[in-house]
Amino acid sequence: MATYDIDALKTDLPTAKELAQFIYDKVGLSLDFVGKPKEDQYLVAKNALEGKKVPSEYMTELNPYIDRKETIPMDELKPLPPRPKDLPDLDSQVHFFGATNMPHPEDPQSDRKVQINFRKYENGIITFQIMGPVEQQAIGERLNKFGQRVPEKYTWLDPRTEEIVMRRPDGTYTEKGRGLFQYCSGEKGGGIWGLIDRDLVSISQKNVVNPWA
Repeated sequence: MATYDIDALKTDLPTAKELAQFIYDKVGLSLDFVGKPKEDQYLVAKNALEGKKVPSEYMTELNPYIDRKETIPMDELKPLPPRPKDLPDLDSQVHFFGATNMPHPEDPQSDRKVQINFRKYENGIITFQIMGPVEQQAIGERLNKFGQRVPEKYTWLDPRTEEIVMRRPDGTYTEKGRGLFQYCSGEKGGGIWGLIDRDLVSISQKNVVNPWA
C-alpha cells in the first residue's frame, strides 16, 4: 500500500471536493470533508488512502462527483404502523383472501389498483390491509443547470395501511368496512365477498375426497 504525505496532499488537493474525488478514484470510498477541520480532513484522507480506519462521521453514500445542488430530494417512505394489539391473534385466523385488482383509495376512478389482504377470524371479525403498490411521484418543476426541466422533488403515493377491522364480532361494519363490503358484494367488485367471508372448515368439507380418512 502506497504512503502519502499530508503537506503534498494539501498542495495538490486544496479543496474538500478535490480531496473527496481523489480518494473516491483511488480507493472507492465516499467521504464528506465539508465543514470538517482542515487538519483533520487531510489526516483522514491520508488514512483512507493508506487503508487505515476512517471515522464514521466522514463516511457518506454520496458520490463526490455529483453536484448536490442538482440532486432531486426525495421524501422518506413512511414506515407501516405495528399491527394493532386489539386484533385477534393470527393463530385464530380461519380464512385469508388476497384481492389484487381493487380501486385505489387516493384515486378510485382511475386505472390505478391496489392489493388488499382480507382476513377472517374465529370470532367473526374480518379485517383488511392494503399492501400496495407504492409509486414514486414527481412534485413541482424547476430548471437545472443544463436548462432541463426536472422535478423539484419526489414523493410517494403510498396506499399501504396497517391491518384494519372492517366487520366487528357482532356482524356490524365499520364506516370503511361498509363501503368495502358493498363494493365487494356488487357487480363492480366481481361479487368477491363470498370469497372473503368464508370459513376454512366449510371449504375443507366441500373438498373431502376420502370420507373414511
